[in-house]
Amino acid sequence: MNRPRARAAFLHGGLVWRLALHSLGFNHLPSVLDGISTEAVPFGELLIGDGDQTYYDDGLSEEEIDFMCGTYYIDHRKFYSSIVSWWPRPNAWNASGLNVGFWSARCEDWFQGHLGNLREGVSRMRHSLTKDANGPMTSTQWKRSLKFQPATNKIMRNVSAASYDFMTRASSKSSLTPFFIHTYEFCVAWTQT
Repeated sequence: MNRPRARAAFLHGGLVWRLALHSLGFNHLPSVLDGISTEAVPFGELLIGDGDQTYYDDGLSEEEIDFMCGTYYIDHRKFYSSIVSWWPRPNAWNASGLNVGFWSARCEDWFQGHLGNLREGVSRMRHSLTKDANGPMTSTQWKRSLKFQPATNKIMRNVSAASYDFMTRASSKSSLTPFFIHTYEFCVAWTQT
């Protein structure tokens, strides 16, 4: 988080954004507006534009995201391995009832509750406030823990489809629209992995 491209964590959104904010504080938020860091080309994301144009922006690797979420890979004696994390990884967060497209008051309540649980110490006991254990959990356990309102995922899929439809219809009005559509498709594919 001390690297210039920590800005990518703020751009990531969701829980990764909130973990970056918790780690760095509000005074680092203006760095997002400074533009790409000097590390964007070697370590960032390549975005393809119209024709021969390419664009770069700061991005996080899977390993960096796993690090921020406190992810551990546990080998269970040659039979199988499991992945657990202290915080839900993006695939679990994006499938949760808290993923409503912005950081809501409910998201903040859950975050503060889970942070408080972690500060209490490791336990497998479930807490009524956050519905999760204050120890590392697998992606499946996180998804069950963060279910909340099942209709949220359907609503978010509909918003996503409507946004894509809007961008597709606007393609004849702007030369940048194919770039935005490609970027949108990339983001949707990435969040579903």
